[in-house]
Amino acid sequence: VRQAVSAQLRPQDLEINLVADFEGGAMRKTGTVEGALSTGKHREGEDEGELDVEVPAVARERRLLELDQSLWTYLGSLPPSEVPQADNTRAPVITRGEDLSPEARQRSAHIEDSDERAVANLGGGAPNRWGMGDSYHKEKMAQKRFSWDTPGSKLKDHPLYPSVCLLALREVINTRLFSTVRDSLGLSYDCSFELSLLDRLEAGWYTCTVSAHPARIAEAVDAAKGVLQGVKKRPISELELSSARKTLIRRHETDTQSNEYWISLLTHLQYDNPKDLSCIRDLELMFQKLTWRDVQNAYHTLLTDPEQIFVSVSTAGPGASYTSGGSAPAAVSTSSEHVKQLIEVD
Repeated sequence: VRQAVSAQLRPQDLEINLVADFEGGAMRKTGTVEGALSTGKHREGEDEGELDVEVPAVARERRLLELDQSLWTYLGSLPPSEVPQADNTRAPVITRGEDLSPEARQRSAHIEDSDERAVANLGGGAPNRWGMGDSYHKEKMAQKRFSWDTPGSKLKDHPLYPSVCLLALREVINTRLFSTVRDSLGLSYDCSFELSLLDRLEAGWYTCTVSAHPARIAEAVDAAKGVLQGVKKRPISELELSSARKTLIRRHETDTQSNEYWISLLTHLQYDNPKDLSCIRDLELMFQKLTWRDVQNAYHTLLTDPEQIFVSVSTAGPGASYTSGGSAPAAVSTSSEHVKQLIEVD
């Protein structure tokens, strides 16, 4: 474990991103007494919030230079690691579902408990953030004659194009899941759809999670499958895209107020991948110009055929616990009535 972690943390491989108020525009007031301690006696109407202070260009450049010198001084004191670099070429492999039996593509588990509840996860292959998949995914895309070269799209040449299409697709499928599985059919307490959207590895997956009563979890799974596969027969509408666009833009505007979000935007910008500064600068513009045809085309990158969807169902409630890959599980009881007594006490 130590060797595996060390291979990922070599000083010579570190990517450094800094997010801070380099302009010095937000400065707080300090007390007027010695030591800048507040006496607790404030004049009525005095604003103790932030002050907008303009920092001269010379001072700003000096701050950045000092930061740069301090950073490199610290990094320069760290000797390079002699541990071999970790192998980052091993991407996740999407399982060939058609080579497995229907029973092998579905797993079931039950936990003996006093409360009845159930959750199911549906998953399958998908591309990474840049629209690339492993060899199996590429094979399936070739069979579909899929291309990111969407006819008439004004955005298809942008490196962020696949990512934006997949983000909008995620919002549309989430909306359909809620309106169908939960609101219309009343089968699920909660449901969600997520995409892995890996940055550096050429593969990915999607997951759909539904929670329901154990008696109705099978119906909820079938309904979720219907939503996932239904995008092919019921194309995405302009109204659905408009709603997804508003959600994505609003979330982006809110998240830009946090340093963590800016760090996530800057991550991997220094590595050899399709990401460049335009992926940060043009994000909101991409959302605004996206069309339903772009998102509909992106749907075909998901492996949603019946033999390509994997399902795991976990339930809790009365009855012996078991784990099974088939429809007829061999029960393994966890009841205390069947536990052998190891020590006999008179």
